[in-house]
Amino acid sequence: MSYYLSIMSISITIKTAGLSMAANLKDEALGSLIQLVQANREDAVMVQGAGEAGTNSSGGTQVAFDRPEAGTLTGHNNEDAVKEFLKKHSAAELLNRLKWDTFPDKILLLGAYHEARGGVVPWRSSDMEEAFKQAKETPPGNFPRDIKTTIKSSWVHNVTPRTYTITRTGWNKIGQALEGLPP
Repeated sequence: MSYYLSIMSISITIKTAGLSMAANLKDEALGSLIQLVQANREDAVMVQGAGEAGTNSSGGTQVAFDRPEAGTLTGHNNEDAVKEFLKKHSAAELLNRLKWDTFPDKILLLGAYHEARGGVVPWRSSDMEEAFKQAKETPPGNFPRDIKTTIKSSWVHNVTPRTYTITRTGWNKIGQALEGLPP
């Protein structure tokens, strides 16, 4: 009978009020960990001084994030920050700033605008027609085809066959586009 010791390459430490836990994980857990971090991360948190790296008690390297520079768009990597940005701008202004030309992109942006402004959630195609009118844009001629594209892209979720809401992926797409805009 033989026994093998498997050396784990992923070491994780979780510390929060009332909880301190450390574990070695299988390599297969890396994908799930990355998804968990991306879906639940907060804005950059300083581990030590800006731009410095240190070591933890097990000798591993801790990564510190640099502070964001003044004047850059920050915080658009979460849904609430994106909603706040959308509330402060008109529908036409958003379409002009992002320069999204396809109807699926415009439906995503105007659907998010509708939700951010306190519109009925889930929304209907008639809500999008109104949003397009507010932006002085021509609404899609084939809404079912274009909404189907947004659903296939995982930007929009159909709550019922004719009502929709923006997904986490949709909010992230808008947030990434906003990060690329000049202040």
